[in-house]
Amino acid sequence: MPPDDSENRLPEPWLTKPQLAEHLAVSDRWIELQQHVDLTYLRMGGLNRYRVSEVETWIREHYNSSTESSRAT
Repeated sequence: MPPDDSENRLPEPWLTKPQLAEHLAVSDRWIELQQHVDLTYLRMGGLNRYRVSEVETWIREHYNSSTESSRAT
């Protein structure tokens, strides 16, 4: 049986808004606007935190469908 790598992995870190903005190459304001249309985040002590994997999944779900439909035309 192959070894289970999940025990050796560190949990995914929570990012701040500026860290996420830098990762996505967008502005802090863009992230704020996306929160109004249900961008996933966790509110911790008055600050929002984000997980890259969750945000990237959300972006694919909300933006890929319009991108693919525009390519078809």
